Amino acid sequence: MGFPNEKTDISAASAYGQEVVGIPEKAAKDKPEKPIKPSKKNIKKKKGFIYSWTFKVILISLVMTAFFSLLSEMTMTVSHGVVIVLIILFLIIAGIFFDAIGVAVTSCDLGPLTAMASKKVKAAKMAIKLVNNAEKVASFCSDVIGDIFGIISGACIVALAARIVAVTNAEERILTIVLSCLTAAATIGGKSYVKGLAIRRSKDFVMFAARIINVFKKEK
Repeated sequence: MGFPNEKTDISAASAYGQEVVGIPEKAAKDKPEKPIKPSKKNIKKKKGFIYSWTFKVILISLVMTAFFSLLSEMTMTVSHGVVIVLIILFLIIAGIFFDAIGVAVTSCDLGPLTAMASKKVKAAKMAIKLVNNAEKVASFCSDVIGDIFGIISGACIVALAARIVAVTNAEERILTIVLSCLTAAATIGGKSYVKGLAIRRSKDFVMFAARIINVFKKEK
């Protein structure tokens, strides 16, 4: 009859679910790690970033709204309804496109873009910047541009209804409602279709947007 083996006792105790005492290494491993709390400096930095971005969005929204409001006022004086229709179509298509870009940057994988950048593909670096700033890009494209274009298209619909009423003597309220419904249906239907396409082909959408930006801002 020999002395009890320490390894045998430990394995036997583990097999029966008994707690093994006197093994500091195992006990240290079993202790749950304490969650790392963010420092006050990082919290302040994050809040400052949020406030700064919010202020920029408000400023950009004011400038763009003023510009497109001036454009809508100009449409009020346009005698040809065809011009107003073209402006409404432009706003619908542009709103759908910007919304698709906002969806694409949030669902795009950086791997293929990084590989393209290593091969020195044009606009790949800009595409990486867009994806790295997906939160800002999505907020600007989907929220800021989408809301502004929606407001301006409403003003254009009122102008178009007024032109049609002047020619046909139709009921202005009914005509405005019909035009608003058609515009909303085209916008919502277009966005729902293009969103699915933007998720499936997010890389192509992001690269397309990056190439357009590169026309005005060259990569370093």
